[in-house]
Amino acid sequence: MRGRIPAMLVAIFVIAVTIVVIGTTTPPQAAPWLDVMTFNIRTANGRDGENAWQHRKALVAEIIERHAPHIVGLQEVVGEQIRYLEDVLPEYRWLGIDRGLNGGEGLSEYTPIFYRHAELTPIESGNFWLSTTPDHPPDVRDIRGRRRRVGRIVTWARFHHLATGRRVYAYNTHFTIRRGERQIDSANMIAKRVAALPEQSVVIVTGDFNAPAEASDTWQAATATGLLDAWEVADERQGPEFTLSEFGPPVDWDVGRIDWILVGGPISVHSAETLLDNDIGRYPSDHYPVVARLVIEEH
Repeated sequence: MRGRIPAMLVAIFVIAVTIVVIGTTTPPQAAPWLDVMTFNIRTANGRDGENAWQHRKALVAEIIERHAPHIVGLQEVVGEQIRYLEDVLPEYRWLGIDRGLNGGEGLSEYTPIFYRHAELTPIESGNFWLSTTPDHPPDVRDIRGRRRRVGRIVTWARFHHLATGRRVYAYNTHFTIRRGERQIDSANMIAKRVAALPEQSVVIVTGDFNAPAEASDTWQAATATGLLDAWEVADERQGPEFTLSEFGPPVDWDVGRIDWILVGGPISVHSAETLLDNDIGRYPSDHYPVVARLVIEEH
């Protein structure tokens, strides 16, 4: 009898250890949140001296890697920047075209949507111009017949969010710096398209809107049909409210918060933050990136 008791104890111990080991190797259930970033990375074509793209491109990529947002809306991106980020961010893929349809040369920026392809599957995507000809660039030419303006663009995509099964629509844009009717018309165009989406769709609109949140008619138009400003409704907020950095630490430039993340659908906003990441005083752009954590209601 005394010889059997240790054997039984060993058997029980082995079973218990087996259960613990099996339990700890079971992967945790994917969290129903979505991390979003909007980031004007400043064009590579600017005459920025010490702040030129070649001196800060690694920092831009590092910030995206460090915060690992599921969706990133970038602005002021030209061809060489797309190619660099595509090469150094293997966890991401991207969607979009340049607004002048010339491969991102000169002022023909992309407003690309980068996404983590392990968590999001693109179902469809497209682009439209913020003009009276949304399906193609506006054809405005000078007296010599050269195109004078290539128009602002929106890149959009519908994703399948693998963790929750939800439809996620993402829009990304960069508004003209000229406030007034053109900005308001652009905001109305996006708001109208968002309002026509299927019910229970998660909606995210990222961008450099070149207009202060809350205080501008542009913001009022963009939020008139139900979109919410993630910064305004977040349970937690960190960092300065203004987002223009001029390649330096926080200084109130008196232009307000011009980089927004707007949201809609079956979600809540856990947190929003204006990021001040820098490398010993070198900042990644003349704008601060903004991030938000969205909590998605599961089906």
